[in-house]
This record gives sequence, C-alpha cells and structure tokens, in this order.
Amino acid sequence: MCVVAVLLAACTSSLGAAPADPRANPFSTASFAVRANPYTFGQDPFWTTDGRVLSNEKDSSGTEQVYVSHLNGTAIRCLTCGQPGPNGFPQERAQGDWILFCSWRGQTSTFGAPCLGGIGSDLYVMRPDGTHVTRLTLPGGANEPAGVPYDNYHPYWSPDGREIAWTHVEYRDRSHGGTQWTMLTARFDPRPSRAPQLTRVVVVGPAGDHAYETQAWAPNGSGFLYTSLSSAGDRKTGWLNSELFFLRLRGGGASRQHPTAVHVTDGHPGWDEQAVFTPDAKNVIWMSSRGSPTWYQTVVTAAQQARYEPPFENDVAGPMFVLTVLDRSFHTDLYELDRSTHAIRRLTFQNRVVPEFSFDPQGTKLLWTTGDHSHTFIGTFGISSRRRASTRPTTDARWKDAPRHGKRLAPAPTAAMTTPAFKPANLPTVVTDGLVLLEAQLTELSRRLQDLPRGGSCCRPASG
Repeated sequence: MCVVAVLLAACTSSLGAAPADPRANPFSTASFAVRANPYTFGQDPFWTTDGRVLSNEKDSSGTEQVYVSHLNGTAIRCLTCGQPGPNGFPQERAQGDWILFCSWRGQTSTFGAPCLGGIGSDLYVMRPDGTHVTRLTLPGGANEPAGVPYDNYHPYWSPDGREIAWTHVEYRDRSHGGTQWTMLTARFDPRPSRAPQLTRVVVVGPAGDHAYETQAWAPNGSGFLYTSLSSAGDRKTGWLNSELFFLRLRGGGASRQHPTAVHVTDGHPGWDEQAVFTPDAKNVIWMSSRGSPTWYQTVVTAAQQARYEPPFENDVAGPMFVLTVLDRSFHTDLYELDRSTHAIRRLTFQNRVVPEFSFDPQGTKLLWTTGDHSHTFIGTFGISSRRRASTRPTTDARWKDAPRHGKRLAPAPTAAMTTPAFKPANLPTVVTDGLVLLEAQLTELSRRLQDLPRGGSCCRPASG
C-alpha cells in the first residue's frame, strides 16, 4: 500500500467533557478502575446471569471451542468439544436456557473468525450443558443464497430473549452490486416440542453502498447500536469513517418495518466500534482509536478534507478493516458518551486493542480480553451494585449453573496472538477485487490531495 505514504499526517483531537450531575447520570461521573483478571479468556468473554463466564478457547487440537467457567478460570467445562469447529462468540439468553454461538462447521469458504467478521459463520444455539445443538442459519436459506460466499456475524439477544439481531454479508461480484451488507432481526422460537428456529426475519438495515456491524441492544429493547462504515452521503462524516448509530425499532413512530437511525458518535476520523449502553441507558460505552492516531485515521481525515467520496464503500470496507487492524500502531481504548450532553470521557488509557466487552449481571463491571489475547481486564464503575434498568425474565431453573456433570476439559495453553499475515490468495475473487478497488481509490485520493492548497500537509483533523 505504498500509495498512502503521502497521507501520513499527524491526526490528533482534543476531547472536552462537560460536567454532569452525578445524581442524574451516575455512570458519567463515577470512577472507573481497571484491573487484570487472574485468568485470561478468549477474545469475546460473556458474563452469564449467575456470574460465570462463557468464552471461546482452544481445545487440545488447537480448535476454538465454547467453554464456561468461573471468573478465575476454575470449574471450567467445554460445551462444544467433540463437535466440528471452530466455535465462538457465545452469549446466554436472558432466561438462562439457551446459548447463542457461531460456527464454521460445514463451510468450505472461510476467513476471519466465527462471528467476528469474515466469511463462513452461521448462527447456532445449544442448551447450557452443550446439548440440543441447533443450526439457525444455513446455506440456501432465505437469507443465504446458494453459491454466494456469506457470513452471519455479531449476533445479540434482545433483553427479553425473544429476538436476535445480527449482520449478514453476501460477497457478490460488482456486476451484482458488490458486497451486500444487511442487518436483520428475527424472533427466536424455542419450540418446546421441536428444535428452536428463527421466525419473522426482517431486514432492518438494507443493502446498498453501506457496511454494517450490529452491536448490543438498548436495555428496554427499543433497538440496538450498530457500526456503519459509510458516509451515507454525509461528507462531514467522511469516506469509510467508522461511526456508531442507534437503530430504533420501537417507540417514537419507529417499527421493524420502518426503523429510524440516530447518529451517536461525533464524526471523528478514528475507528469507532463495539458498543454497549450503560444499564440505565443514559450513556454509550464504545471502543475507539481516536487516542492513538493511525494510518486509518489519516486516510479518513484526508478524505474529509479533500471531500472525496467514491462509490462502492460496501466493497472496500472489508479490505479497509483488515489493513487497519494489521497496522501495528492501531490501538483502541474505551470511551463513554453522555447521551443527553454529548460529553465524552476516556475510560481506559491502555493503548491496546479492546475488542468485544460485556457488563456483569449487576451492571457495574465490564469484562474484555485484549486483541492480542494476552490479558483479560475488568473495569469497575465506582457506584453501588445495581440491577439492570429493564426487568430481566425469570431464569429457567432447569439450566441454572449447568452443566454440573460431564468431563472437565481445560483449554489448551496458548501464547499471545501474533499479528496475522494477510494472504489475499486465501480469499474468494470477489473479496480480493475489493482490495484492488481500494488500492485504486487510495491512489486517486493521493492525487487529489496534491491539488489542495497545502497538498498532503492539509490532512489534520479540524479542531473542536
């Protein structure tokens, strides 16, 4: 990517946070203390309703599997060992009776990791003891046309456990619109007498010149957060700028058939992704690269100031993501946005990569594992323990603390993850075509910068 050499300008931004009334919004002013957990989990650990942790770890063969254990790693059990893998991204339903997870099993074209973005993920559920494994999405289904490489990723249960939202990607050639990203919701039907299934599937984020990633639901179930890598015609946001939005599905005149989108973040050229609401829904916590200027931030800033907005953001978003995370300077930290005042404060100063994270059942602690898989951290808000703002469904007593029997299968010890090598030859042609297009668009952006009054030195973020 030598064409981006002219884009290496320093990109900095100041963050101002207006004071807030702690009585009105305790999460916005409470202290936030971070400590390392004695046990290191896989990339996307998830707290269960009884305080244990679901995670994806490597089994003795090196295959990623779904495990459950206490926070300190004791009483660990493997729930998917002996099944095809890799398996990952586990999340417990609020009722405690089903676990949602992702798998590549049965797929011939794969890339990335199950439910973390790439190719080949399908959605599955199982009982908390690892039984009754059921596939919810499959090739040739209504949303997975046969013969087209696809991915289903970043699925999230609604707070009442009745719905699932996720992102679906189809890798079509450019003559058919290029890569098609959609966001979907569906009802989860447990079907006591038969296998569970998804019903009433609705596309709430349509395909087009967009790239999406679904995030967590609002505590009251009115909608969910999502990441968009599309300017959607807003040149202030800028080309391929990763921004957070809230998709309202209920209330305020919105419905699943006619949702409304609200821009959450501020148009900063840093990478903004992975988001949750605080339990009182007054704040959004997300990860951002804005504190560590990178190649990506420079490119977005250059596009903003050159007013560059070429088509097919849907086709080049994937390659841009891969190149962004392969940058050794790419770091993210946690930030918090007060939804009423739009004040932003930085919660962590680790200069690592923070991927997925989740709240504990009491709603005062966050759990995450660094992107290099070297440490798991717990961040605690300095407020008294509190229940989530929404009423949680009654936990199914049959599955509480399951499993209490079966083999104790500890994950295989693993070293810290090294930066992966990017091998385009492993990808379908429709994906590598996107990389070629991105190269051409970056070349054009470089050319346009030279036409600006200050040339390549133009590209510093606007103040404020």
